[in-house]
Amino acid sequence: MNDKERFLAVARFEKPDYVPIFGFGGAPGMSGGVLKHTHDHLIATGMPKHVGGCVDNWKMHDLESWHRYWGTTGQIDLDFSLAWGEEGFRTTTRREGDFEVIESENGEITRQVIDNANTYSMPEFIRYPVRDRASWELYKARMMPRQFMSKEDLEANCRRFDCRDKPLRISTGFTYGHVRSLMGVEAASMALYDDPELVRDIILFYQDYFERYIAPLVERLKPEVVTMWEDIGYNVGLLISPEHFRQFCAPFYRSVAEVAASAGVAVRTVDSDGCAMELVPLLAECGFNSLYPFEVKGKNDLMVLRAKYPKFIFFGNLEKEVVNEGNEHLIEHEIMSKVPPLLKKGGYFPNGDHGIQPMVTFKNLCKFMTLLHEVCSNPEGEFPRIN
Repeated sequence: MNDKERFLAVARFEKPDYVPIFGFGGAPGMSGGVLKHTHDHLIATGMPKHVGGCVDNWKMHDLESWHRYWGTTGQIDLDFSLAWGEEGFRTTTRREGDFEVIESENGEITRQVIDNANTYSMPEFIRYPVRDRASWELYKARMMPRQFMSKEDLEANCRRFDCRDKPLRISTGFTYGHVRSLMGVEAASMALYDDPELVRDIILFYQDYFERYIAPLVERLKPEVVTMWEDIGYNVGLLISPEHFRQFCAPFYRSVAEVAASAGVAVRTVDSDGCAMELVPLLAECGFNSLYPFEVKGKNDLMVLRAKYPKFIFFGNLEKEVVNEGNEHLIEHEIMSKVPPLLKKGGYFPNGDHGIQPMVTFKNLCKFMTLLHEVCSNPEGEFPRIN
């Protein structure tokens, strides 16, 4: 089997030759490289210097060598779009001690540590870009595409992906997650009650973008995966009520699911952090059949969800912190208590529940990957096996 065939076998609850260690960008677990400081620490604790997968200032370097060395895999993404050329906003940056303050002409102000792209700590959002109807209208006007691909160029670009041997993913958009990013959690939550038309207009703007400029790609390329991004989960549940999800978010989800189903897309998944126990039923209502990365600290119980949703596809759910220094005694229980029973029921891609942290050690990651590959009957990878 090639990567695409193996991916589809797991997604269809069939038996592959072996189970891949697969992860999506954004929440790659152990499969998709690491941030620079984490990569530096892996090398300092024993990983060979030739192993790539280093994300430095948001740029990935040599992911393929990470895949080869650790025996992992991922999706392919499109390198073109049907519409582009948004005017956007100019920004200025000034330094204040160990921090930098970024100001945008739309009024947004963000304070973050120096080199935050690699440190990846949470910035302080002093002022969000959307604060009312007027600031949204400005934002919307500046984010309108102004250049469009011709039908001839579209077909030429699509043909490059027709004979693929890896699963193709097309990202389709977001709903409340982006409202929250534009307004902040408090203002976005209040707007659900105080200005529902503003919330609805923001979501409809991106739904319209999907229907105009992304749906034709799904229909033409028939990808193996479509994704939406939300990060709508808190540590114990959703950031909004199920009723608000059905009212504001569900129409967009249904639109994506209908297009994807018509194109034969096997995996219709959502990237969301925190607790997803309330979100999975809502996604299933809308025609989605998957979610990732099922964070452990969000108290996600995949065995409970599997009993209720026997054909829902799971990714992740292995605690990333078990490979950190001093935690090696946690590795065996974390894998063996979850992976074998979930693999037996099918539709599960085992992986870490988010990106690897800087406290990882090379020896611990080798130990984790040794056992994970063993229970997945996965022969890939050049890393030294450590029991």
